Amino acid sequence: MSTKTLQASRLPALLDAIRQSTRLVAPARDGDRIHFRPVAAAAAEIASHRDYIVPRNSIKEFFFPRSEPLLAFERREAAVAVDDPPMAFPPTVLFGCRPCGAASLPIMDALYNWDSRDPFWNARRAATTVVAIACTRADEACFCTALGSAPNATAGADLLLTPLDDTRYLAEVLTPKGEAIVALAPDAFRDAAPGDADKQAPCQAALDALPSPLDLDRIAAWLAANFESDRWAPLSYKCLGCGCCTFLCPTCHCFDIVDEGTYRRGQRRKNWDACQTPLFSLHASGHNPRPDQAARWRQRIEHKFNYYVQKFAVRSCVGCGRCIRHCPVNMNILGQLQEISTL
Repeated sequence: MSTKTLQASRLPALLDAIRQSTRLVAPARDGDRIHFRPVAAAAAEIASHRDYIVPRNSIKEFFFPRSEPLLAFERREAAVAVDDPPMAFPPTVLFGCRPCGAASLPIMDALYNWDSRDPFWNARRAATTVVAIACTRADEACFCTALGSAPNATAGADLLLTPLDDTRYLAEVLTPKGEAIVALAPDAFRDAAPGDADKQAPCQAALDALPSPLDLDRIAAWLAANFESDRWAPLSYKCLGCGCCTFLCPTCHCFDIVDEGTYRRGQRRKNWDACQTPLFSLHASGHNPRPDQAARWRQRIEHKFNYYVQKFAVRSCVGCGRCIRHCPVNMNILGQLQEISTL
């Protein structure tokens, strides 16, 4: 909607202004790791964008929590009383995610507004403003460009900050929510001059380190034609079925629904689940349509790059690389996609 510059020296004041009026979630240090979490002291807690490629966890847990109540029940003399959980979610600014993280949100919007509108997801989306920071470097696990995106893409962000140098950010104000952030500290922003609008140069080192685009249509065609391929077993040999990739992924969204409590009272809860574990597809009869890890790994690849594309015309992957970076046995989905694209 507009392009401005933000003085880096004024960023702490902007963050303090945000924190005083709303909940602030940002990358913060947790020992030697950096995680997204609510911060109380603003600039004193928040990690510099230079300190991380992407935080270890994704932003999805602030829209789709690891566990949340769907209803509460209590048996009384005349009937069972059922109460809905409160739907008042705090206004939140999610600061410092990368463009790949922000891009996960419109991908998930398609799912949560498909055959019915999910009130939990949509209420949190409405209450949250996303301030992303473009990438000026990348590691060997990053692959957003392989999927047609970029380290300075704007999808899903309300405000995108691109570090121009050590003293300034280019601030792309993309939505009314982004305008509201600027209004919290208007003196920190200036209208961008023509020479400030080059957002490619600051991201060139990241672009140089990122892979070439994949032939995604060719991959989808191979996946559609090779459900029974013998290649799935060797592709899955290393996989432990631990679910690490699923839980860290910003677009994995599977959940289980469990009643927890006693005969008299309790809650029905929605809990994260993972298609890579044997119990995920186990039927009450004892039959499991995905009886081995080859079938479960196939499901992960097919879902992200074939099934989701067929249903929503978008891939359920943003190339953040968390599934590569943190896999305990070094499974590499990018390498497998590159192999498939040559078949």
